[in-house]
Amino acid sequence: MWQAIRRAKPLRSISVDVTRKCNLRCKGCYFFAEGMDAVDNAESAEFDRFIEKEVARGTNFATVLGGEPSLAQDRVLKLAEHFRLVVVTNGLKPLPWAGLENITIAVSVWGDRETDRRLRGYNRIDVFERALAHYRSDPRVIWYMTLPSSPQTHTEESVAACIENENLIGFNYYSDLEGLGGSLAHGAGFSAARRFVDRMLARYPGHIAFGKYLNQVVTTGEMKGSRWGYEVCGSVSVGSPMNKERLANGHSFSPHFNAYGPDLGTPRRCCLGDLRDCSTCRDVWSHMAWIALALDRHLDSAEDFYAWLSTMYVFYGICGLIERSEFRARLTEINRRDAGLAAHCATALPAAG
Repeated sequence: MWQAIRRAKPLRSISVDVTRKCNLRCKGCYFFAEGMDAVDNAESAEFDRFIEKEVARGTNFATVLGGEPSLAQDRVLKLAEHFRLVVVTNGLKPLPWAGLENITIAVSVWGDRETDRRLRGYNRIDVFERALAHYRSDPRVIWYMTLPSSPQTHTEESVAACIENENLIGFNYYSDLEGLGGSLAHGAGFSAARRFVDRMLARYPGHIAFGKYLNQVVTTGEMKGSRWGYEVCGSVSVGSPMNKERLANGHSFSPHFNAYGPDLGTPRRCCLGDLRDCSTCRDVWSHMAWIALALDRHLDSAEDFYAWLSTMYVFYGICGLIERSEFRARLTEINRRDAGLAAHCATALPAAG
């Protein structure tokens, strides 16, 4: 795994919203809850200049969001000509194969079918079923299931449906930005959701691209003596004036990362906006970057290093930086071994530096 990561190019990544438009406007979506659709889309010529600028800056990887990227397929195709992509989509409109053969498509589903239909389809559209049909047996696809505080049997049925669709699956945790409350809120903590993910990893180890250690870090907000928050998050935009003090506080950060809105203007503070309360952030990719930047804290034992390495290998595999067949072949072994080591790595150590 170490050799595979070393063979891949170091990531110099950005996130970019290719459009402010969406064909769903899901309840609870951070993009609309944070008002990030208030700006106009960049013009076509401006978008082309943006790509040229990022190529010159050395960018080689982009997370593509919106809005809904499938509504701006011409821009997704242009980005794919220059960068490795992960494209986040609701799945209602399929992305083509031609020109996008090597991207990763992260398809969203909100818990069980009933919750997904209520929050995304407004009890009129079965978005999940349509997306399953669009991406059946598609090797590019990983589903990201947003979990409520206490996933039930119906949630596992949705996991099984993604696996039967011959796709990988990962997880997110719902942040109740619009105060929907009930089972969607995590006021009582994440222990039930964490146990659910651990059960899924044990039951479907060859299909879950997530990892027990990552699950532990995201749901506890603790990593090797450090507590999650703005002061330590590494996914902050280096081009945002709002981050001047954060970038000088001594904690690690990605020295290349910028999060661009649909207008492609001054980067946002982070991928989730300018004003997001970081205590509500359970963004899996930001937490994965937090782990990635903490290699030095995972060198005290072989077990610690393995927890870091397996997390990075899964991340690189999701991003398409490791050949798909190799990545899929190793998932079962990684998840089975990782499950036995996560408890060891829960021990908090004094913060480095």
